[in-house]
Amino acid sequence: MDDLRTWEKEHGRIPKDSILLLKTGFANYWPDAQKYLGTAEKGPDAVAKLHFPGLHPEAARWLVGQRTIKAVGLDTASIDYGQSTLFESHRTLFEKNIPAFENVAGLDQLPAKGAFVIALPMKIKGGTGGPLRIVAWLPGK
Repeated sequence: MDDLRTWEKEHGRIPKDSILLLKTGFANYWPDAQKYLGTAEKGPDAVAKLHFPGLHPEAARWLVGQRTIKAVGLDTASIDYGQSTLFESHRTLFEKNIPAFENVAGLDQLPAKGAFVIALPMKIKGGTGGPLRIVAWLPGK
C-alpha cells in the first residue's frame, strides 16, 4: 500500500482502465533459480521454500475496490508472494476478472507511466493460465 500511495503522490492517481506493472527488481535474478525463486529445488517439496515478493492481498483489495484497472503484472513468478498458501491476491483479482501477468521482463526499460501495453495470452482450453506475449509501446520513441 505504501508503494502505491507513494507512486500516486509522485505521478497522480492510477488512470482508469490501466494495466498496472509492478517492478520489484527480481527480474535481475533471472535465470538463477536460487535467487529468483528462493530455491533451486523443484517439485512439491520445493513449494514451501519459494521466496519472492508479490502483490500484497491488501493492495489487491484496494486496487479492486478503489481503482479501475484492467490487469496487473510483475517481474516475479507469481502475483502472490512466494510462500503464499492462500493465494489471496490471485483470488481478489480473478474474482473481478482482472488478469495477472507474471514473469514480465524488461520493466526496467519502461517509464513510470505513459507506456501502452499489448498483452496477448495463448488461450488454452480448460487451463488456469497460459503463456503471454507482452510488449510495450512508448509514444514518441
